[in-house]
Amino acid sequence: MKKLYRALNSIRNWVIIFVTSFTVLLCFLQIILRYFSFLRQFAWGDEIIRLTSIWAVFLGISIGVRENSHFTVTLLEEHIRNPKIRKYFQMAIDVIVVFVLAVVCYQGIIYTASSTASYLQNVRIPIALFYAAIPVGAAYCIIEYIYKFIYGPSYKEKMLAKEARNG
Repeated sequence: MKKLYRALNSIRNWVIIFVTSFTVLLCFLQIILRYFSFLRQFAWGDEIIRLTSIWAVFLGISIGVRENSHFTVTLLEEHIRNPKIRKYFQMAIDVIVVFVLAVVCYQGIIYTASSTASYLQNVRIPIALFYAAIPVGAAYCIIEYIYKFIYGPSYKEKMLAKEARNG
């Protein structure tokens, strides 16, 4: 389980790094080309920037789940004094979130599959490639919650801790 988690985490991190770097570089080029009128702008640049940002955001959401950094409304939870009941309350909220993520993932797959014949306006790239960020990001979030259910709230330390080396 640890190796699988590390592999998925590594893939996610590298994809975010690549997509974000590409987006920033393309955005920078678009800005430079805008001010030098003798150079031709990329007609497809804005479209690609917008859509690659979607990948960065949807993959980043799962990192927010892992880091427990998403905002929450704790008005009701703060009134629960018993730690055991509070723990079950938090688990119930997490189960509801996983259910919603499963619906988002399922609907994202359907929407992505239905848009395979559609292409971006200025480039012959299937728009489904970008819509795929929705089910992939939701699936990563579900994976994070599964690890949280199995190993507890501090699963990140268990999964990403460096293994002690002999010698």
